[in-house]
Amino acid sequence: MRWGNPRWRYGVGLVTILLGVALTNLVSTYSLWFLLVGPCVQLLGWLILPGALWRRLIVILPCLLAALVLIAGPDFAGAFAVLLAGWLFARHRPGRSYLALIPVIVLSFVLKGALNEYSQHWIGLLSGSVACVACAWLGWALAEWRGRRPAASAVRGPAQAE
Repeated sequence: MRWGNPRWRYGVGLVTILLGVALTNLVSTYSLWFLLVGPCVQLLGWLILPGALWRRLIVILPCLLAALVLIAGPDFAGAFAVLLAGWLFARHRPGRSYLALIPVIVLSFVLKGALNEYSQHWIGLLSGSVACVACAWLGWALAEWRGRRPAASAVRGPAQAE
């Protein structure tokens, strides 16, 4: 870390990214200024987040576009997968953690089939957000999972190994 406390940067970065996506999706005919404020707040969140700068810079544009695409309604709920993939990439998660994208992608197809009107958009945003957060935790758990059994000598203990 070159500046700031990593825990502080993680918390503030996460909150500003989520707030930026939420503000972007509050846009309406009468509140177009959210199209300026939301992406700026999200951009700030990606820059505050701790980690390698090049990783954060790579995900900024796709994640900003994904947040803007979510405005179009439940048919574009697949944009949550882009946001989650950007999060996993910026947080340096290993390849197996990208399996957490599968539930978000499946949910996007379910939402596309189940929600038919723009008035139901809030259901898509809420369920997509919850699934995205849950799958981010799942990605973390998959990253921490070692996937191999301990050696037999380690299970029996050093005194019983011989």
